[in-house]
Amino acid sequence: MPAERAVDYAPAPAESREQEARAGLVACGRDLLARGLLSQTSGNLSVRLPGDRILITPTSMEYDRIEPSDIALIRSDCSVVSGDRAPSSETPLHCLVYAERPDVGAIVHTHSPYATTLAVLGLPIPAVHYMIAVTGTTQIAVADYATYGTPELARNVRDAFPAPARAALIANHGLVAGAASLREAASVAEAVETLAGLYYRALAVGTPVVLGPDQMADVLARYQAKPRT
Repeated sequence: MPAERAVDYAPAPAESREQEARAGLVACGRDLLARGLLSQTSGNLSVRLPGDRILITPTSMEYDRIEPSDIALIRSDCSVVSGDRAPSSETPLHCLVYAERPDVGAIVHTHSPYATTLAVLGLPIPAVHYMIAVTGTTQIAVADYATYGTPELARNVRDAFPAPARAALIANHGLVAGAASLREAASVAEAVETLAGLYYRALAVGTPVVLGPDQMADVLARYQAKPRT
């Protein structure tokens, strides 16, 4: 009787990475929901995978109900590879940022309160605190308004979000943050919301003091020298 062939149930590396990324998106969405950066179905998250593929949260689904199987798998041209749920309406934005920014491996888009308030006012966030260094710029720009989910909005964000910047506000809409990893992108989004809150409150009291170019050059140099996790 011939020996039975051993069956390898271990997932292939690419499959394993995809499943980990799906779980990471679900966990990140729930964490940002708990922190008040996401609400109901607003905002969206994505991760770039090898092989011209992107995982992105589904449209019109509450973050505390999303499971790994609900995450849509798409290509960089926005075509759907697999998934029972439609991808986020902001898929064009994610795809264009990834196409233009090879340094970006994950994107977090939120409608967090203070950042969105400044976006409604059309106010860029200047260097009112040195923590702006985490965004890779000394002023967080505001992308021009366009209808959500459109190629025009994607282009406007692209134009306000050049390397090495890792965040931009979107006029009358919200915030987009991008970084090498989902963890970093979420941290940038949280930092921008904190900065937006500080700036908003400072404006309500008086005229905020903005750090100068030399001061920020020193901060950016220190930040860039820090080890990344």
